[in-house]
Amino acid sequence: MADSRNLEDISRDHKNLGDERRRMARLCLTGELFRHSPTGKTFLVTDLSPQGMALRILDNEDLRLFPVGSLMKGEINLRREKYHLSARAKNIRGDVVGFEFEELSEEVKDVLGRYLDPVSLGQEMRPLPASESSHGAGTLWYHGPSGTDLLLWRSLDGQYHRMALYVQGSFVQWEADKGVATGFFMTADERPEVRGILRFETLMLNLDTSPDLKKLTIAKTILTNSPLPQDLKKWCIRQLTLEA
Repeated sequence: MADSRNLEDISRDHKNLGDERRRMARLCLTGELFRHSPTGKTFLVTDLSPQGMALRILDNEDLRLFPVGSLMKGEINLRREKYHLSARAKNIRGDVVGFEFEELSEEVKDVLGRYLDPVSLGQEMRPLPASESSHGAGTLWYHGPSGTDLLLWRSLDGQYHRMALYVQGSFVQWEADKGVATGFFMTADERPEVRGILRFETLMLNLDTSPDLKKLTIAKTILTNSPLPQDLKKWCIRQLTLEA
């Protein structure tokens, strides 16, 4: 790809939040884990990017381990391989602590780059059973590494009327009556509702003033390499193609 930045990089200069609030079901399970060296405790990693990550803190008492501004060290587990890193706590929102990496080794930078490459993210996406989607009847939900989620909503006549891709703090969406939009999101500062393997979060969406071509290009790359049926894949990419 001509631009190798991920979706979070493209959005990081935005300051304001709250154009839209959206309730969304997300998986509690994740393939990325972090082991905190001082305590030996293991935490779930969410929203991993080359610049940082977030840890989900299930026990309120563990929040005291990560005061904002503090530096922590540990090991991240990616595809059953462990890598040492340091990160500084930047914010706490509900049960999630956001971190920015510091002084990453070239090895870890390379590993993260390959792990989070849009081609790899697309290839790793898998459909969730309809019984687990909790996004409404006729909804398709594909989930991938680092909290990557693709949702497609279908009307009673079988036609898709809405699509949204969430990845690394940014989103790309299409709606039949509104067209294409891009932007970035953050989880609201409140405790989510957990039901089994699902957690229901409120996302605060901030829209770009116009669709971001770099976000759209990355989204198309993810879709192109995803396991979606070919006809549906082509349809999704067509909806995200802006007219000249």
